[in-house]
Amino acid sequence: MSSWYRPDPLTRDLIHLINARRHDHGDADLAIDVLQALLEQDREHEVLTVLAALDEEMAEWLFDLLAEASCSVIIEGDPDDKSAYAVMGALELPLQVNLPQPLQLKINPIVTADLLRQHLHIPPGPVVSVEPRLLTDTTLDFLTLQKLHDHLSGMASSQRRQPIAARLHSPVESTAFLFFELIGASDSSLPESLEEGDRDALVQGLMGQCPEIAPAPHLIEAPAYAAYAMFDAQNAVRLHRLADETAAVWHDLEAPVRSRTIVHLHTQCGNGVYMPVWTDLFDPQLPEDHGPIWTSPDVWVFTADLPIEWPGEMLTNRLLAEGCTRFENHIVEAPEN
Repeated sequence: MSSWYRPDPLTRDLIHLINARRHDHGDADLAIDVLQALLEQDREHEVLTVLAALDEEMAEWLFDLLAEASCSVIIEGDPDDKSAYAVMGALELPLQVNLPQPLQLKINPIVTADLLRQHLHIPPGPVVSVEPRLLTDTTLDFLTLQKLHDHLSGMASSQRRQPIAARLHSPVESTAFLFFELIGASDSSLPESLEEGDRDALVQGLMGQCPEIAPAPHLIEAPAYAAYAMFDAQNAVRLHRLADETAAVWHDLEAPVRSRTIVHLHTQCGNGVYMPVWTDLFDPQLPEDHGPIWTSPDVWVFTADLPIEWPGEMLTNRLLAEGCTRFENHIVEAPEN
């Protein structure tokens, strides 16, 4: 007799929340409580698996809640007092091209906190705490949402501050991320826009501390939850590794085969979806039923707020730089599309 698996209470709660959202009566606060409980039990992968199975609208809704759940915590206090939050945000900053080795990327946390308070227009009251180094995408590749949540929870309970990352790694992209916390904020949101003057002043103030930052204020956007920065950084690293692996296999082919090989880049149609990306190498002289001569492993990326073409565009540019000139971008659509 086959055994029947009964979902645990948190899994059932997550299912109920998703079903409630489908019927337009979801409870965002309850959803955040459930997602935080899942993160605290080290079950982040289960939530990401659910995201991969949802449609575009539902996945984007759930990821927004997941980002808020991992990067905002209610500070415990008198139940009669107004709620106060600890919130972790990130600013994405452009870097100069030729960075020194080893990386410096150090900033003055006190000066930078004052800079953020002024130009993000943070009201008096919340304490602004800044990570003393800019973090690269390859550094963030080692983080998880649970680690972000644990770090913020420690800050909210007045524990001694520990650095988010143990050491820096050379960036894949020419960007780095400034992580900061607002301790005692009146709500869990972050500023939604940046005026041109504030962007210019932020860049000038940060360049004075860290000359590795590029003078490109037009590339700076409003801060987002640190979870978005983490996933954007990990997307870049994973896609570059995929392109490197594909190019390495392509280079190892015999010259006649390499000259006619077509690289198929597979991406999924949709924004706000946790999705697989992979590559195939095809030899057009082989019969169709032969299939690809090599297929890469799946690389999972999250496409929140990114154009559909972005993964294919990044992979194409990297492969072109390596000498691959024959490729096709295949959009893998859901059956209902």
